[in-house]
Parts: sequence; structure tokens; C-alpha cells
Amino acid sequence: MQDDIREQIALFRYRLISPILVEPAREQNAYFRQQATQTHGLPHYGPRQIAPSTMKAWLRAYRQGGFDALRPKPRADMGRPRRLGDQELAAIRAKARAYPFVTVRRLHEMLIEHGQLGDPPACYNTLVRIVKQEKLRPDGARSDERKRFETPAVNELWVCDFMHGPTVRLDEREKARRAKAILCAIIDDHSRMIVGYAFSAHETVSVLTLVLKEALLAFGLPKRLYVDNGPAFSSDLLATACARMGVSLVHSKPYDSPSRGKIERFFRTVRDRFLSGLTGELTLDELNDAFAAWLTDDYHHKAHGGIDARPVDRYHASAGRLDIRRLSAHELDEFLLVRYERVVGNDATISFKGRVFEVPAAYIRQRIEIRHPVDDADQLWLYDSGARVGRLRLVDVNENARTFRPSGARDAISFARGEVKK
Repeated sequence: MQDDIREQIALFRYRLISPILVEPAREQNAYFRQQATQTHGLPHYGPRQIAPSTMKAWLRAYRQGGFDALRPKPRADMGRPRRLGDQELAAIRAKARAYPFVTVRRLHEMLIEHGQLGDPPACYNTLVRIVKQEKLRPDGARSDERKRFETPAVNELWVCDFMHGPTVRLDEREKARRAKAILCAIIDDHSRMIVGYAFSAHETVSVLTLVLKEALLAFGLPKRLYVDNGPAFSSDLLATACARMGVSLVHSKPYDSPSRGKIERFFRTVRDRFLSGLTGELTLDELNDAFAAWLTDDYHHKAHGGIDARPVDRYHASAGRLDIRRLSAHELDEFLLVRYERVVGNDATISFKGRVFEVPAAYIRQRIEIRHPVDDADQLWLYDSGARVGRLRLVDVNENARTFRPSGARDAISFARGEVKK
């Protein structure tokens, strides 16, 4: 824990006990009991309820050692690696959300299989304690009423989710790195058409927005997009894009995968009718090609029991009666731009993804906003107060050594007008 965090915690403790520093014991006890019923926002730890005995201990420590006695003491195991760090805890939370109804024992086995419990792995009892503390298991009884529903037309509701699939090679080489293929799919509620899909090696917002962009280009804009509460679906990028496109972004309740029953049922079909028929180890590209062919030849053109029709027929029958909203590829790129901030160095450059880009000299030592399309990190654009200034280019040190630039030749105005040397 850093010194400034300890200072903030000590200050919080002092503010909590300061009203009763000179009060008699009876008034102190009444005050502590009243404070114990409230939730306090502790620096570093977040919302907590504090027991009266803890506040009494703080008061005694302050009287004996002053303000410094309220600072948290360093951990006894400082300098030794912890069994579970932030990465392992994040993996536990993600896995628990993805499989809310598996037992903790099975969850422990799955985490060990993927090497997500440290080395050596944390024991089962440790996982039980974390699951209980963070309430990562759903309650046994359901209090909400669930009814079967279906939207009256296509693009009324899209449902999106991720599914973990087989292990694949990431390229054509025999000794290429292996990774688990994760399917991101979007299903139209009315027709059961899969409007967007892709297997990838990650479960990130970049993968999600790439799939969403292809779906929006091909099928137009939905009225609502229904997703779970995973990191990709809770990102600011997705929320901002939906807000700008006029699409309602709806999140399901935590641990409520049955509310996304149509996409979950599709994933079961993928496992039963597609993955079960694969033979040999495929590359990621081969898996995507095979999946696209399976959708066209099998899923979309076979009768679906939930709608008693072929998904492709039901989609076209409904789409023919609607005026579907559409956006151009350029408009979608603008809505789905990934945003970053950088501080411009004294040499009027910034570093981004291991490369160095030139920036107008007017922005030296300033924090700037840069954006790029989710599927093209080479198109890096500079924005100032929400307005696009211009596209950044990679530094060419050899050209810079040959080129004479008089003072003011490369100001922000000339850059914004596109008067940048190509």
C-alpha cells in the first residue's frame, strides 16, 4: 500500500472519531453504535461497515500515538508474493459470471485447468472463502417471474454473448501458439438469425465491436442490444457507441444467464451440431471459415423449433415490411472509435502501441485525445475538445534530419487543414 493511500485512510479514521474525542465514554459508545449502522466509503477498500470495537481501537491508538498511529501498518508478508493477485481475482470473478450454476468444486477445477489460480494454485478452501465474500454464487431460489417472449419484428432486439470453444492454432505453422477460441455471436430475437459472429482468441471489447460493426453494416441498426455484465459489455466504448447510434443498451441481471436463453440455446446447438463434427486441430481462420459455412448450409436454412420456420425465411419476411435504419461504414467507424489519452513530449511526439507519432508543436507538454477505428489502429486521429484535428503520422527520423522547418511552420492550424507533408 502506498504512503498516500495510508495517509488518506488515517485521515478518514480521524474524521470518523474526531466528533467524540473529548466526550465521555457513554457518548462515545452511543456514537460508535450509530456509525456502525452506516456504510462508509473507505479509501482503497471501498464501501464498508465498521464495527464499534474497530472505532474504539482507532480512538485508543490516536490517544496513544497521535495521527501517525491511525496509519495502516505494513503487511507482515510484505516482500513476498501473494497467492492471489488482482489478475487471479479478476479471472475468478469472470469465470464465476460465465458459469454461475457450476459448483465451487468444479469452478476450482476449471480455474486450475487454465492456470488462473497462481503457481502453486490456491487451494479449494481459499476459493470458497473468496466466492462467499464476494457473493459470486446466485441465490438458490428465484424471486422473479420469467415468461416466454418474442419480439414482433426483426431488429427489435439483438442478444449478444461469448462462448468458449476449442483450442486452435493461431496461424498455419505446426508449432504456432495455441489458444482457446472464443465465439462472439449476436442473435436476432425475432428470426433467430445470427447477424454477427467471429471466433477469436480474446474476450475483449475490441472483438465485440468488430463483430458488432459487421452486423450493423449487414443488417442495419437494432432498437435494443441485450448483453450481460462482463467487462467487454460494460465498457465505455460500447455505451458511447450505442448512445451515439440511438441503440438502447440493456444489461441482464447478474448471474441470470436464462434471461439470455435464445443465445444460450444457440450456443448449445453450436456445441452439438458444429463443434462435435470437427476433426483434427484447426487454425483460427479455418475455424471461422468452417463456422460461416455451417451457418449458411445448416443453421440458417433448417427449420428452427422455436419459430417453426427457417431463420433466413423469417428474417426476410419481416425485414421486407420494415424501414430498417442503416449507417455507412464511415459513420460506424466514427461511432466505434477507440479513445486514448497521451501527453505530448518535448519533441512533439507521442508513443502509441510501440510506435512513435508526430503531433503538432502547439500541443507540446499537453494531454491530448487520440482515436482510431477498432479494426485499424494505423488510422490514428488527433481530437481537440471533441473535434477532429487531423491524422497523425509515424515519425520519420531520416526525413526530419533532412527537412528544414522554420519556426511556426508546423502549427496546429496548418495541421488541422490537412497541410501536412505526406
